[in-house]
Amino acid sequence: MEYVGLLAPIAFIFALSALGQIGALKKEIEQLKQIIRDNEESTDES
Repeated sequence: MEYVGLLAPIAFIFALSALGQIGALKKEIEQLKQIIRDNEESTDES
């Protein structure tokens, strides 16, 4: 049971990595939304 405490730092590192990935995904989603909006605007104009 004492080795569970040794896993905490590893879990913390994985959590930080996951948060970084979430941030990157949010940024990519916002870029894709902007591309879609731009495409919709260009099709509305023609």
